Amino acid sequence: MFNLLDSLYDEEILNKTNFLKNIGLFEGIKKRNLIHILENLQERTYLKGETIFTQGDIGRALFIVFSGKIALARLDPATQKSSVIAEVHPGEFFGEMALLEEMPRTATACALEDTKVFMLFKIKLETLLFARPAVGVVIATQLAKILSARLRAYMDKV
Repeated sequence: MFNLLDSLYDEEILNKTNFLKNIGLFEGIKKRNLIHILENLQERTYLKGETIFTQGDIGRALFIVFSGKIALARLDPATQKSSVIAEVHPGEFFGEMALLEEMPRTATACALEDTKVFMLFKIKLETLLFARPAVGVVIATQLAKILSARLRAYMDKV
């Protein structure tokens, strides 16, 4: 009985670490270190239509979509109308600015279907930075590259 449970648990951990290794934020991190990252992530399921956070809320976590789909929408202060600016699919993440500073969210996130996410809270990233500096440096470097690429893409649009 315990062997079956251990086997299922090991398979679940393997599936999750395989998923994480394909996330750009964790690119270059060895598989054995992905387990430490996994230990610092919180899992949460949102139901279709459920709000994850609202524009203006203080950001404290990055969200990685494991399954489902999320809509990011911004409220136009002039018209008071909300418009979808992006959809986030499995393997993608959003809310990364919250890892750098606890500032108001720039959009509202809502589940378009039942969605499972992994959340990396700023405090957990800081814990990783001190406990496993090599892993923390890779995440910080990847985060900087991703934010730079997103800023460039935005600037190209403007």
